Amino acid sequence: MSSVACADYVTGLGSYDISGSYDLMTFNGSQVPTVVYSDGFEQREILVETFTIYSDGTYTDDYTLRIYNRTGSSQQTIRDFGTYQQNNTALQFRDSTRGDLFTGSVTGNTLTVSYLGDVYVYRR
Repeated sequence: MSSVACADYVTGLGSYDISGSYDLMTFNGSQVPTVVYSDGFEQREILVETFTIYSDGTYTDDYTLRIYNRTGSSQQTIRDFGTYQQNNTALQFRDSTRGDLFTGSVTGNTLTVSYLGDVYVYRR
Protein backbone atom coordinates (compact mmCIF):
# COMPACT_ATOMS: atom_id res chain seq x y z
CA MET A 1 0.00 0.00 0.00
CA SER A 2 1.39 3.39 -0.94
CA SER A 3 1.33 6.40 1.32
CA VAL A 4 -0.53 9.60 0.51
CA ALA A 5 0.53 13.13 1.43
CA CYS A 6 -1.82 14.69 3.97
CA ALA A 7 -2.46 17.74 1.78
CA ASP A 8 -3.80 15.54 -1.04
CA TYR A 9 -6.21 13.42 0.98
CA VAL A 10 -9.47 14.33 2.64
CA THR A 11 -9.43 12.36 5.90
CA GLY A 12 -12.37 10.04 6.37
CA LEU A 13 -13.99 10.67 2.98
CA GLY A 14 -11.96 8.10 1.06
CA SER A 15 -11.18 10.45 -1.83
CA TYR A 16 -8.47 12.90 -2.75
CA ASP A 17 -9.20 16.61 -2.33
CA ILE A 18 -8.85 17.93 -5.87
CA SER A 19 -10.94 21.08 -5.47
CA GLY A 20 -9.36 24.34 -6.55
CA SER A 21 -8.41 26.41 -9.57
CA TYR A 22 -5.93 25.11 -12.12
CA ASP A 23 -4.27 27.32 -14.76
CA LEU A 24 -3.53 25.87 -18.20
CA MET A 25 0.22 25.40 -18.74
CA THR A 26 0.37 23.31 -21.93
CA PHE A 27 -1.92 22.16 -24.74
CA ASN A 28 -0.66 19.01 -26.50
CA GLY A 29 2.80 19.74 -25.11
CA SER A 30 2.98 23.38 -26.28
CA GLN A 31 3.22 26.26 -23.78
CA VAL A 32 0.25 28.64 -23.58
CA PRO A 33 -0.52 30.84 -25.48
CA THR A 34 -0.66 28.39 -28.38
CA VAL A 35 -2.72 27.53 -31.45
CA VAL A 36 -5.51 25.03 -30.67
CA TYR A 37 -7.21 25.00 -34.08
CA SER A 38 -6.26 25.96 -37.60
CA ASP A 39 -7.67 25.39 -41.08
CA GLY A 40 -7.50 27.36 -44.31
CA PHE A 41 -10.01 29.94 -43.07
CA GLU A 42 -9.52 30.39 -39.33
CA GLN A 43 -6.95 30.00 -36.56
CA ARG A 44 -7.74 29.87 -32.84
CA GLU A 45 -5.13 30.56 -30.20
CA ILE A 46 -5.75 29.91 -26.51
CA LEU A 47 -4.47 32.82 -24.47
CA VAL A 48 -5.41 31.82 -20.93
CA GLU A 49 -7.57 29.14 -19.27
CA THR A 50 -8.60 28.38 -15.70
CA PHE A 51 -10.29 25.07 -14.87
CA THR A 52 -11.95 25.15 -11.44
CA ILE A 53 -13.07 22.00 -9.65
CA TYR A 54 -15.58 22.43 -6.83
CA SER A 55 -16.09 20.03 -3.92
CA ASP A 56 -19.82 19.73 -4.75
CA GLY A 57 -19.11 17.69 -7.92
CA THR A 58 -19.21 20.57 -10.41
CA TYR A 59 -16.59 22.38 -12.48
CA THR A 60 -16.18 25.52 -14.55
CA ASP A 61 -13.74 26.07 -17.40
CA ASP A 62 -13.03 29.71 -18.28
CA TYR A 63 -10.85 30.47 -21.29
CA THR A 64 -9.99 33.25 -23.71
CA LEU A 65 -9.35 32.62 -27.40
CA ARG A 66 -7.85 34.90 -30.00
CA ILE A 67 -9.49 34.14 -33.35
CA TYR A 68 -7.80 35.06 -36.62
CA ASN A 69 -9.62 34.95 -39.95
CA ARG A 70 -9.55 36.75 -43.29
CA THR A 71 -11.29 39.82 -41.86
CA GLY A 72 -8.94 40.29 -38.88
CA SER A 73 -8.75 39.08 -35.32
CA SER A 74 -10.96 39.10 -32.25
CA GLN A 75 -10.97 37.73 -28.71
CA GLN A 76 -13.67 35.58 -27.19
CA THR A 77 -14.05 34.59 -23.53
CA ILE A 78 -16.00 31.39 -22.92
CA ARG A 79 -17.25 29.51 -19.84
CA ASP A 80 -17.97 25.81 -20.01
CA PHE A 81 -19.39 24.03 -16.98
CA GLY A 82 -20.56 20.64 -15.89
CA THR A 83 -20.24 17.85 -13.37
CA TYR A 84 -17.64 15.25 -12.55
CA GLN A 85 -17.24 11.92 -10.81
CA GLN A 86 -14.09 11.09 -8.89
CA ASN A 87 -12.37 7.79 -8.13
CA ASN A 88 -9.32 8.77 -6.04
CA THR A 89 -7.20 10.76 -8.53
CA ALA A 90 -9.13 9.66 -11.66
CA LEU A 91 -11.91 11.94 -12.95
CA GLN A 92 -14.72 11.71 -15.47
CA PHE A 93 -16.28 15.01 -16.55
CA ARG A 94 -19.61 15.66 -18.27
CA ASP A 95 -20.09 18.98 -20.08
CA SER A 96 -23.55 20.34 -19.17
CA THR A 97 -24.11 22.11 -22.49
CA ARG A 98 -23.13 19.42 -25.01
CA GLY A 99 -23.17 16.34 -22.79
CA ASP A 100 -19.61 15.44 -23.86
CA LEU A 101 -17.70 13.07 -21.59
CA PHE A 102 -13.98 13.48 -21.01
CA THR A 103 -11.41 12.23 -18.52
CA GLY A 104 -8.77 13.63 -16.26
CA SER A 105 -6.45 12.88 -13.40
CA VAL A 106 -4.77 14.81 -10.61
CA THR A 107 -1.22 14.20 -9.42
CA GLY A 108 -0.10 16.58 -6.70
CA ASN A 109 -0.90 20.08 -8.04
CA THR A 110 -1.19 18.98 -11.67
CA LEU A 111 -4.48 18.31 -13.45
CA THR A 112 -4.27 16.50 -16.79
CA VAL A 113 -7.40 16.46 -18.97
CA SER A 114 -7.94 14.46 -22.17
CA TYR A 115 -10.69 15.76 -24.44
CA LEU A 116 -11.34 14.73 -28.07
CA GLY A 117 -7.75 13.52 -28.48
CA ASP A 118 -6.17 16.66 -27.04
CA VAL A 119 -4.23 16.80 -23.76
CA TYR A 120 -4.45 19.81 -21.45
CA VAL A 121 -2.07 20.13 -18.48
CA TYR A 122 -3.00 22.56 -15.69
CA ARG A 123 -1.21 23.57 -12.49
CA ARG A 124 -2.86 24.57 -9.21
